[in-house]
Amino acid sequence: MRRMKLSNIKRRMALLMVLLTGIFLVAACGKEEGSGKDLSMEELEEKLLSADSTLPEMAVARGADEDAEVTFACLCGFDYDRVEDFFYAYADQGTAHEISVIRLKDPSDAALVMKELQAHVESRKGTMENYSPDQVAMVEDHVLVREGSYVALIICERAGAVRSAFESFF
Repeated sequence: MRRMKLSNIKRRMALLMVLLTGIFLVAACGKEEGSGKDLSMEELEEKLLSADSTLPEMAVARGADEDAEVTFACLCGFDYDRVEDFFYAYADQGTAHEISVIRLKDPSDAALVMKELQAHVESRKGTMENYSPDQVAMVEDHVLVREGSYVALIICERAGAVRSAFESFF
């Protein structure tokens, strides 16, 4: 009798362990942390652009635009077919101010995009050295940050506030 009770307890414990393992596996397969698949690019754009009240008038190019691929090429040399969506806000009057967010189809491409964006920053720095030397420090103080499948480039006077706004979405 005692063996039978012990055997039932072992079976129940084994069943409980299998059940708990299954629950943990299902939870782990849920939404990837920082993937941001449910983020609205429009909300992200609005929040980031409003985070720095010192921004000049900004022109904005978006992934939904008819000429999106051409505009994206001005920002980044990364293969546009691997981009899910983006926005690229830049100063209308030619100052160094830029804020862009790229949502990648594959988060593992983030390092490649960041390398391309760093090259863009170096190009902007060279442009500012030639035409607006007072803007060089802002370019040098840029923020390049990644969260899941999102990469943001921030060049503005209050880059820290814009970065915080970006990170608040995750």
